[in-house]
Amino acid sequence: MTDRFEIVKQQLVQEPRTWLITGVTGFIGSNLLETLLKLDQKVVGLDNFATGHQHNLDEVQSLVTPEQWNRFSFIEGDIREFKDCAAACEGVDNVLHQAALGS
Repeated sequence: MTDRFEIVKQQLVQEPRTWLITGVTGFIGSNLLETLLKLDQKVVGLDNFATGHQHNLDEVQSLVTPEQWNRFSFIEGDIREFKDCAAACEGVDNVLHQAALGS
């Protein structure tokens, strides 16, 4: 399994993509953000801070290089709003949907 993950990471570095992470200020979303930025991917984050936190983004910023951080753009919006989703999806290759409300 580790070998396959290393192969995928190498492929991503060689052929960067643009990713959308919904729920990017949450625990899982911010960890995905960190991983993708460290792989020099471009990331769009969409979140309304319903359950996420700015400090998660601040932590990611402290863990990546300024060049990597500049590959991140944030949209404060809601997945229930079509216009927010349409704006966030523009030019995106992959969507990682992590936005959710806890039960």
